Amino acid sequence: MRLELGGGVADGGRGTGLRLTAAAAVGAALAGLAWWALPDEAVYSPWWTQVVGWPAILLVRTDPVQRRLGGGRLDNRLWLRLTIAGALFAATIATTGVSFLFPVLAALVAGVHLQWSGARAWRPCAVMTLVLSVALQVSVQVGWLPSYLPRSLDLVAAVITLVVSLALIGNTALITAQREAQGAALDVERRSRHDALLHAATHDALTGRLNRTGLQEHFTRHLGDAAVPEVDTVSTVAVIYVDLDHFKPVNDRYGHAAGDLLLRLAADRMAGLLRPGDGLARLGGDEFVVVLATGDAAVVAEVAARTGAALRAPYDLDGTVVRVSASIGTAVSTEPATLDELLRRADAAMYAAKARHHRDRTDGGAAA
Repeated sequence: MRLELGGGVADGGRGTGLRLTAAAAVGAALAGLAWWALPDEAVYSPWWTQVVGWPAILLVRTDPVQRRLGGGRLDNRLWLRLTIAGALFAATIATTGVSFLFPVLAALVAGVHLQWSGARAWRPCAVMTLVLSVALQVSVQVGWLPSYLPRSLDLVAAVITLVVSLALIGNTALITAQREAQGAALDVERRSRHDALLHAATHDALTGRLNRTGLQEHFTRHLGDAAVPEVDTVSTVAVIYVDLDHFKPVNDRYGHAAGDLLLRLAADRMAGLLRPGDGLARLGGDEFVVVLATGDAAVVAEVAARTGAALRAPYDLDGTVVRVSASIGTAVSTEPATLDELLRRADAAMYAAKARHHRDRTDGGAAA
């Protein structure tokens, strides 16, 4: 059930309103009955205060009233809510002759507000309990309020109950703080696990760069429509498809550990060329994709050239120096296009570049 009190009662509001109306009607009926049945000299008796006070306390205690007082939240306007609750309890018990029991009732109020507002509520709760307890006891000692006990005993009882109640409030606050700390630690752990799972789902385990899923998410979030994985008509985007040449001989000759290190180093070099908004992904094997947040063909050509130059530089694989090159294909779009479409175009351009490199090497060898 959803309850909104900022602008009125939403779902379930009719039932809540009926319950509040019923509670008010019962309280009014009891008050009217007492007024009619009791003699005049008993109208201001303790029974009269109980008939009026306890229904009011029960009414104020309900979550809808507390949310209304808190501006829609149970942890807001703590001083206001505590003052109203404490004043109702104090006024209800003031004429009963047992004002020394007020700290116990205040501790009950404090326990509820500690549950709603957290451990931070312990100071306001303690202040409310102390101030109203002292005010009631002063009124008893000067004869303004009745007491079933001798005033000296009433004072002793009030001090005892006040000390016990403050200790109870402190212990409750301590337990609440411990629970809050445990809850915060659990939240941190859950967020950490969630982030780890999300990272594993969207990143390549070997290089730490985006995988295909992460690349699609990056493409959609930063370069396209969040609802439709297409580039917005106002935006422009380019894809650079990179395939490492001569990687397999390195992997076969020096082992998979050396090959993995080469892939990580190559990914780091390409990542160093990225600008804000660009993305780098490893699609598998020795194939990488760079997504550029630009449709400027000159910029794309420059980034592709810098990428090729960076990848051709020697690699130090734990003391073994190797060289590889890269075949690179690009696809630029200034119109709506899916990531898959751009990848197909860039992949085709990459294979065309690889074929040209192969022909150049073949022709060069034949001419020699």
